Amino acid sequence: MKSRQLIFALVFLVLGFLLTFSYQHTKSTAEIVQVNNQEWERDYYYRKQLIDMEEKNKQLRSELNQIRQEVQSIEKELGEEADVIKDLVDTKANLQKMTGELSISGEGIMVTLKDASFIPAEDHANQYIVHDRHIHQTVNELFSAGAKAVAINGQRIYRNSYISCIGPVVSIDGTSYPAPFVISAIGEQEVLDVSLNLRNGVIDHLIQDNIEVTIEKKSNVEMYAKDM
Repeated sequence: MKSRQLIFALVFLVLGFLLTFSYQHTKSTAEIVQVNNQEWERDYYYRKQLIDMEEKNKQLRSELNQIRQEVQSIEKELGEEADVIKDLVDTKANLQKMTGELSISGEGIMVTLKDASFIPAEDHANQYIVHDRHIHQTVNELFSAGAKAVAINGQRIYRNSYISCIGPVVSIDGTSYPAPFVISAIGEQEVLDVSLNLRNGVIDHLIQDNIEVTIEKKSNVEMYAKDM
């Protein structure tokens, strides 16, 4: 009887120990799971924050690239407008130089027309002097050859200038000049020179009319603006 009770006591003791151990183990496991759940939630939160920041940065980079493209487009338009304005300013300045509102300078040539140094006694002197038509021919040829500006004895000539003979002198826009006549032209030297010296051109006609002609190339010819 006592042995049976002893056996039951041992069995109950073992069962009690097992139950106690099982309870403690379960409690410990629950705590571990709870800690792991907290860490997972925290990790998930940080991951979500990181993903949100990455998405925001991606959006900001996209907006920045778009703004850069817009800025480049605006800069290009401004550059093109600046080029157009510059071209207009340059064109205006060139026109003002050609019309005499501004001074002009550059390479060119000087054509000097002189009366014949020898006049035969049997001929009329009128056949050996420079006339307005000779000046007209020379000036027109220079303009046709691309001269940017022309002057006679320092006086600027324009498309509507009036040149005429008054006895032994030539009147240019109301101002009289005696021979010799120095016709200055600003433009490409070679083009102007070749144009004047074409066969049966201006120079040949002047020589046939007994006019003494000399041509000199100049690295710089200056012409001042006309008085307004």
